[in-house]
Amino acid sequence: MRSKGRKRRQPELFITFNRVYTPLVVTALAGFPGHTSHRLKPSLRTGRELKHYLKHSKIIKIMPNTNTTTNQNQSLQHEGSHSSMHEGSHSMTIAEDRPFTEESTMHQMDGIPTYLAITGVILVILCSHYFVNKKSTIGKNKQYWQFNLLKFGFLNTLVKKSYFPLLIQSVSMILFNLVIVAGFIGSQQTNIAPVLTWTWWWVLLIFVILGLGTTFCAVCPWEGFSSLISSFSLSSRIKKLGFEHKWPKFARNIYPALILFVLLTWYELGFDVTRSPMMTAIMAVVMVSMAILAALIFEKRAFCRYACIVGRISGLYALFSPIELRPKTTDVCRTCTGKECYNGSETQTGCPTNLFPGNLNKNTYCTLCTECIRACPHDNLAINIRPPATDLYDKRQYKWDEAILAIVLLALTSFHGITMTPAWEKLNNSLRVEMTLGPKPVFTMLMIIITIAPVLIFGLTAFSAKKFTKESNVSVGKIFRAFAYSVIPIALFYHLAHNGMHFFMEAQNIIPLLSDPFGWGWNLFGTAGKTYGSLLTLKTIWYIQLGLIVIGHIYGVIIADRIAKNLFKDHKLAMKSLIPLIVTMILFSSFSIWLIAQPMHMRSGM
Repeated sequence: MRSKGRKRRQPELFITFNRVYTPLVVTALAGFPGHTSHRLKPSLRTGRELKHYLKHSKIIKIMPNTNTTTNQNQSLQHEGSHSSMHEGSHSMTIAEDRPFTEESTMHQMDGIPTYLAITGVILVILCSHYFVNKKSTIGKNKQYWQFNLLKFGFLNTLVKKSYFPLLIQSVSMILFNLVIVAGFIGSQQTNIAPVLTWTWWWVLLIFVILGLGTTFCAVCPWEGFSSLISSFSLSSRIKKLGFEHKWPKFARNIYPALILFVLLTWYELGFDVTRSPMMTAIMAVVMVSMAILAALIFEKRAFCRYACIVGRISGLYALFSPIELRPKTTDVCRTCTGKECYNGSETQTGCPTNLFPGNLNKNTYCTLCTECIRACPHDNLAINIRPPATDLYDKRQYKWDEAILAIVLLALTSFHGITMTPAWEKLNNSLRVEMTLGPKPVFTMLMIIITIAPVLIFGLTAFSAKKFTKESNVSVGKIFRAFAYSVIPIALFYHLAHNGMHFFMEAQNIIPLLSDPFGWGWNLFGTAGKTYGSLLTLKTIWYIQLGLIVIGHIYGVIIADRIAKNLFKDHKLAMKSLIPLIVTMILFSSFSIWLIAQPMHMRSGM
């Protein structure tokens, strides 16, 4: 690419890129075609049990829309009632009924075709060439387009009402209670708790973050319950109950949230929580209990700032979000003596995450609770719409905890996808047989490897970048920390692709459960016992998934280019540092494409 005032880059750079790309592409494309397999019941331990299960389990294969007429083996019996799929969404191939009818029934969605996967990898490579060093003015000098949503009078008035937090949290608190009640007292066979939690809330959460930043934190039921208990008020959030201890110094980072995220992922996948109403309810109770206990023991909302997995994931992804809370002008904040937005007042609490909104310049720890807006006596705070990825374009501060979380986010999101593939089942089964270990040790071992591998790969990337730029004084650690932020869009958009697949294929499962949320045989709205087709055709979902991964890669490359220029003032050094990083980013994106090319076992019944 050409940039003003510079000569065109030397072709040697592209030759170097291509030399690395060639083996990378061959590796990435190998094994794209998936194969059909069975998902093993986690509790099976012996070879005889595995053999019996594989022989007698049944599998449902979801394929692109066809006009094939189904035969007698393509009917599905659910507790004695006959259900049919809506036409035009997808067809289902169903083996005949066998023992283990409930737990052994799996629904398998075909991955994207090989030609589409190859096209995606080629697009990723071409975009990497095109967008490296592409001139962009977004984010320069921290000037960008903004529109203050609080200019709408009705919204401004509503946000400043003392009851606004409870108003926006009330719906989520009701649904949260529904999950707990359904999980504990409802049927463990048919229940709204897992679908509402894992197919709706957890899946749509990432889409909400993409468009609205940390808005979920503003409506979070955990924070709602902890505020009600600690303040004894429906309107004021000023704490009246609690010890107000300082959060431990060694834990004033997001490592507590990172550790909790890894542990809960292990628990969720290792114990198949997404299929269990009771375990889903238990997890909900554990999370709200931690939030309440932290609110009673520590000052302000330390749990939200340091330990909440949803809040910290939202905060990191929200660096990409087009929504921000910022001061209208920093001059007013600079001359303000009371600093009520931080310190609070007689009627309003200050920022619950210990931020000073007057110099706020990133979304990471802002929960959009709007407490600062109600506390500010100068009406100097705004909720703005802005260009996407603004916080990442001009990133200058690089933290180890955020960098590690960015890489682990990509690793664990990919891990969710890996555990749904036949390749995972084959590997898991082989290791259990060869190592004579139970399912949990093998699962734990594989999870540790898959979680640590991307961190090690990125460490090698940073080391290679330092070798390419050895004449600079930028350390390997700083290169690692800085370039890790360029992985955030790759992780975010693969997360969107993965979650979108779940939502568009499984969201309709909630319709019959609305009539019978506890599995007690109700039929409140006449939808109980019926089965509905997916929201989109499988082919449409394929294109959406591939498009999201490519978009995330493009943003990642652009952000990497900008970070390189911030790290290395010399243009040649900046370009050299990008060589190993771009190769690694292509590797990550190609692996994401490989994942969506695999057949996927869906998490819930259709």
